[in-house]
Amino acid sequence: MIARRRMVRNYEDRPVEDAAVERIVEAGLKAPSAGFSQGQSLVVVVDEGLRRQVAALADEDHYTAAGFDPWISRAPVHVVVCTSEDVYRRRYAEADKAGDAEQHWPVPYWWVDAGATLENILLAAVDEGLAAGFLGVHAIDGLKALLGIPEEVEPIGIVTLGYPAPDRPSGSLARGRRPGVVHRDRWGGPVGGTDR
Repeated sequence: MIARRRMVRNYEDRPVEDAAVERIVEAGLKAPSAGFSQGQSLVVVVDEGLRRQVAALADEDHYTAAGFDPWISRAPVHVVVCTSEDVYRRRYAEADKAGDAEQHWPVPYWWVDAGATLENILLAAVDEGLAAGFLGVHAIDGLKALLGIPEEVEPIGIVTLGYPAPDRPSGSLARGRRPGVVHRDRWGGPVGGTDR
């Protein structure tokens, strides 16, 4: 399944069954969360009008003008992955944790856990015979207001889901995998004779 996962940015014009969406969402929510804080949340958007509004906020016209397919509006399902720092701080203020909501977090695990949720969704889509793409929220001003997402909840981005249609591969793939990213025992240590 992992080897088959890739970002897809074009979909067939056919709906995704509700049961498949529910299984994908459930898989996303099975991702780990620090202290079982469960600060991740999802907004599933299937309404065509709302999906078109999301596409407009993401400036899909600019994307299609560059020769790409209308990826965001064409995707029959959007899953907005969100997280809340407040949920984590409240959880870690509880007696069985640090008991200090204002504690220093050298790693903001609300973002880490949202990434785990995202990856579970991407893999569950493959398991359902679907394709998925991801659009970071930095490119979508006004998304929170459009979808009524509370102030203390931050979307990290949108996973688009659907049945894959032929799409134009990203130019980024041509650069290949960056070497030297895996090390054994310490930084720079050899990894099985390969330059990974």
